[in-house]
Amino acid sequence: MATSVDSLRAIPSVDRILASFALLADEFGRDRLKNAVTSYLDTLRKERASWNEDDAAIAIRASLEASTRSTLRRVINGSGVIIHTNLGRSPIDPALWNDAAAIVDGYSNLEYDLDAGARGARDGHLSALCAALFGCEAAVLTNNNAAGTLLLLAATAAGREVLVSRGELVEIGGAFRVPDVIQQGGARLREVGTTNRTRARDYADAVTSETAAILRVHRSNFEIVGFTETPEIEELVEVARAKNVPLLYDEGSGRVIDLATYGFASKPIIRDLIASGVDVVTCSTDKLIGATQGGLILGRAELIAKCRRHPLMRALRAGKESYAVIAATLRAFATGQHEQRIPIYRMLATPLDELRARAQSLSPNVIESDCALGGGTTPTETIPSIAIEVPGNASELQARFLALPVPIVGRIVNDRFTIEVRTLLDDDLGHVRAALQ
Repeated sequence: MATSVDSLRAIPSVDRILASFALLADEFGRDRLKNAVTSYLDTLRKERASWNEDDAAIAIRASLEASTRSTLRRVINGSGVIIHTNLGRSPIDPALWNDAAAIVDGYSNLEYDLDAGARGARDGHLSALCAALFGCEAAVLTNNNAAGTLLLLAATAAGREVLVSRGELVEIGGAFRVPDVIQQGGARLREVGTTNRTRARDYADAVTSETAAILRVHRSNFEIVGFTETPEIEELVEVARAKNVPLLYDEGSGRVIDLATYGFASKPIIRDLIASGVDVVTCSTDKLIGATQGGLILGRAELIAKCRRHPLMRALRAGKESYAVIAATLRAFATGQHEQRIPIYRMLATPLDELRARAQSLSPNVIESDCALGGGTTPTETIPSIAIEVPGNASELQARFLALPVPIVGRIVNDRFTIEVRTLLDDDLGHVRAALQ
């Protein structure tokens, strides 16, 4: 007991500790440091522990850092999923980021008309670029694709019916459900067809005076196979024109170019959908477009204008950072530089021989693998790739790689821990090499 009392008496005063830890005060602020010191001393007294200045400095710094930083960290993607939703989807190339930063790090004409010298509107900044790239009459940017779909339905179908195939009433990550979005948009869902077979005439037969639109939805993270039928987009355009209702398409993934070049099945790109007669297309900007999070609404000027005027537009609009990054990314497509300037396309375009050489420079344990595009874009398809196998207990290795200063996210395949090479960025290679060694 005497020893414990002596330990407590040996604790310096708070003022003396603050004077000793002047560098921490400069870094974190005196008031915050004082709170951390007081909390640390309370712990010492409670545990009747001895005072040690070096231990105290380490513990107090750790406490200050933990309370003043975000838990968001850089990680290395060795998972074999290129557009990994849990890892922030598409990475941004530093050069492209710098193009956007030249606008973002100062003032900009986000809502200022330079010709008129007066207030302008932010939603027109991407119009010309989207018109050139997609062939649409007008475009609006929201903060993600779910927001774009919600705004579109609220602006064009509130209080009326929207026709959707039963096979397209999907739920994707984060419990995003198409029926819920339709309801929140103020529209009424009218299901047509069956889960596995929906025909064009199912839509035609369901149209009434209460029908506001036909909605086509990309199934995203699953496919229906076997005894199935889905109408071609041209058939739906024909029904929509005959019934005088707009055809809306929640395309979701943002397919700007045909992915057949990289070994995936060929599917219509956004420009083809609009050219075929789809009235409005919505899509994400952080999936196949490869930019930061956002949602594009592309199509007929009349319908886009309704979205712009709707009260939800202000709640769902994107900020200057999104406009700058997305514009720079779309410009890469428009100038044919997507494989040079957009990381996910650089990954897709890298040949197997180059991947194998990269893997061999990191480790002798090189294996054949497969890589998924991810993001709900091509749910049943993969492309050949190369990975590194790390010898040892797979679960223990996974935990150790995740505990690194720059965590490495790999994957376990057949009880083996592997690091996929196709999804590694150039700046990742040194970290991976050091971790393996």
